[in-house]
Parts: sequence; structure tokens; C-alpha cells
Amino acid sequence: MLHLNMPGEFEVGDEVALAGTVITILPSGRARVSIPSYDHPYTLEPPPKARAGDRVILVGDVTRIDRGANKLTVRIDCGGVITVDRSAITRLRKHRRASAG
Repeated sequence: MLHLNMPGEFEVGDEVALAGTVITILPSGRARVSIPSYDHPYTLEPPPKARAGDRVILVGDVTRIDRGANKLTVRIDCGGVITVDRSAITRLRKHRRASAG
């Protein structure tokens, strides 16, 4: 389950969620989605009965952190890699490291 509390720092491997808005449903059946701070439309398989204006949640893992630019690179579970502002993250589950021993 994703927690709504946002930590002060992100780490590589953290699971995050981004909220997007469906712009349009393409003839192929895929949806074109707008993601805050990501300057390009992102396409994905939409939920059943999705329409323009609907919100969708994209979940993925942090693969890179640029603290200077305040940006995170996220590998989305439905495929693809995007770089967004930290403020675009809506939820987080911290990566748990295996303890040595």
C-alpha cells in the first residue's frame, strides 16, 4: 500500500505514484495523458471506459534523482521512463533494503 506521507528525501528504488489527466483516447484505443511537469503527452493503455478529463494514476520506481534540478526519473510500471519535478509525485512507498546479516 502506498503511503500519503511524503518524506524529505527520495531514494532510488522508491515506489511512487503520479496523477495524470486523460487528454484524448486515440483510435488505437490507447490514451494520451498529460502529466504535471512532464512536457510531452504520455500514451498508455487506459482503464476501461476512460474518457477525456478522467484522472489516471501511474505507478513506478525511482531510477534516478537530480537533486540540483529537483527532478526524479521514474520507470512507469506500464512501460516507459519519464523525468518529472518532485512536486508531481502524489504518493510514495519507501524502498526497503534487505538487512545484512
